[in-house]
Amino acid sequence: MELMMIDMTSVLFLLMIGLYLVLLGMILAYIYFDAEQRGMNGWLIAGMTFFSGTVAGALAWLIFRPKLKPQPIPVRS
Repeated sequence: MELMMIDMTSVLFLLMIGLYLVLLGMILAYIYFDAEQRGMNGWLIAGMTFFSGTVAGALAWLIFRPKLKPQPIPVRS
């Protein structure tokens, strides 16, 4: 059995794939929680963002997302 040598190209490639997956997860998590905060189904919006191409879907969500409804702040007297 031959030992596998790890060269720099493989390490850089795996590092780039890992960085892409982390950024993808962060973008989708932000869109999920933002949609939930705005009263929409977060799973549906995050899924549509993922399947429409993450960058294009995230930009579309940021442009066309509904406005936040102001929440009343309780005041103690």
